[in-house]
Amino acid sequence: MSTIKSSDEHLTLNADGSSKDIKFQANGVEKASISSAGAFTSTTIDATKLTGALPAISGAALTGVGVAGISSSADATAMTIDSGERIGIGVTPESWDSSTKVLQLGSLQALSEDNSGYGALTCNAYASSGWKRINTGAAIRQDLDKDGKFVFRVAPSGSADAAISWTNALEITNDGRGLSQFTAKVWVHIDSGALADGHNVSSITDAGTGEYQINFANNLANDNYSSTTSNPYRNGSGRRALVNTYNPNVNNINIAVFEYNTSWYAYDLDKCTMTIFGD
Repeated sequence: MSTIKSSDEHLTLNADGSSKDIKFQANGVEKASISSAGAFTSTTIDATKLTGALPAISGAALTGVGVAGISSSADATAMTIDSGERIGIGVTPESWDSSTKVLQLGSLQALSEDNSGYGALTCNAYASSGWKRINTGAAIRQDLDKDGKFVFRVAPSGSADAAISWTNALEITNDGRGLSQFTAKVWVHIDSGALADGHNVSSITDAGTGEYQINFANNLANDNYSSTTSNPYRNGSGRRALVNTYNPNVNNINIAVFEYNTSWYAYDLDKCTMTIFGD
C-alpha cells in the first residue's frame, strides 16, 4: 500500500511495489514522476530557478540536451583544457606562455594568439619564453600579423624543447608585395620615358637624354642587390641599343640607355625594362 508520512519534519512519499512510480499531477495531468529506480522525469524544468553547483554528470548518459548532431563514443580523453584555458584536441597542450591563447591539434599543429593580438599557425613549435620545438625535427610558423601581413618562417631540425631561431622565408605585405630571396623587390617597364607598369616603384625621374632614375615606393634593406635590364623592342631606327643600371641606392637606381650608330651615344629609347632581386 502506498503511503504518505511525516517524521521529524521529513515528508516521505512511498509508492508501494517494485515497479511503482511516484507521480505528480496538476489538474489531472502528469507533470513529473519519480520511478522506482530513482529516475526523475519532468515535462519541463525552469532553468532560471536552478541554483548551486551541479554534481558530476556522465556525458555518456546525457540525452535530449538540445544540441543536434553531437554525440560521443570516445573511450579516451578527446579534449583537454588546462588551467591557463589552453585547449588540446587529442593531446594535453604544451606549456605555452600564460598570456597566449592556444588551440593545439594533436602533437604538432597549433593555432595561437599572444597578448598583443598577433596570431600564428605553427607546426612543431610552441611559445614559452621564446619559441621552442615540440618534438625533434624541423619547425614551421605562419604569423597572422594584426597589421595585415603574412610572415612565413622556417627553422631547421633540432631537438625537442630546444630554442628556435627562425628564418623569414616569405613575407606578404598589406599592399600586396612579396618579400623573399626568390621574389622580385622591384620591376619596371618604361615607355617613352614614363612609367608604363611596375612593382614597388613610386615614380620615374628624367635624368637627361637616355637616363632615368627609378624611385622605389619602399626602400630595400641595402644596396647590395642584383639588377637586370632589357630592351624588349628594337629602337625606331632598327639599330642596336644597350640598357644598363648604375648608382644603386636603397631608395632608387639609375638606368642609362645607349644606341650604336658608328659609336655609342646616349639615346631616349622608347621602351626598356628592369628587375631587381635583393633584401
